[in-house]
Amino acid sequence: MLVDHAPAPMPAPRVAEVVGRSVRGRAIRMVRLGARDAPERILVVGCIHGTERAGLALTRALRRALAPPPGVQLLVVDAINPDGCARGTRGNAHGVDLNRNFPWGWRAQTGIYASGPRAASEPETRAATATILRERPRVTIWFHQHLDLVDDTRGSDPAVIRRYAAVARMRARRLGSLPGAATRWQNHGLAGTSSFVVELPAGTLSPRAVKRHVQAIAAVARLVSLR
Repeated sequence: MLVDHAPAPMPAPRVAEVVGRSVRGRAIRMVRLGARDAPERILVVGCIHGTERAGLALTRALRRALAPPPGVQLLVVDAINPDGCARGTRGNAHGVDLNRNFPWGWRAQTGIYASGPRAASEPETRAATATILRERPRVTIWFHQHLDLVDDTRGSDPAVIRRYAAVARMRARRLGSLPGAATRWQNHGLAGTSSFVVELPAGTLSPRAVKRHVQAIAAVARLVSLR
């Protein structure tokens, strides 16, 4: 007896490209998932602080996931700070906290939150801003640790944040605005886009948690596709 099996869904078309270089010359790579001409884009960054690397498991899982919904392209960056991720340091090879180095609201800071000598002084920051300005992602998700919440980021779309938090089974809470933060820069400069932080819990993520976060990103992609 013949059984008619539906064809398995095809993996998303994927293209890898280098969007910048770190202080030490390491490549900052971005992988496109989905049709290149898709009008909506979602950018996901796994690691900006080298001491907060749990998000790398999520970006790796995303690259193995099936295609995003029609009209949406996923842009996946493992590490915008490859030097810090390789060395296990919060800052880049200059000791700069990249999440204090973005142009909007920048102010000079030292210590663990060292902002760099001026806004966008770091090659990693310039790579991130150039990529975001070129791609204009509807949603950008930055993974951090260790607060175990979704930041209800001021200037972001509340519906997107609520959807992510609900599917990932996390609480949403508004944290304070930070000088020179990536989310603050995008939400100020690119009208109609939404950039927010997901603070993962401390430690490594279980396979079940990774699956929930991938599902949360997929839910956000479906929400974007319907708008």
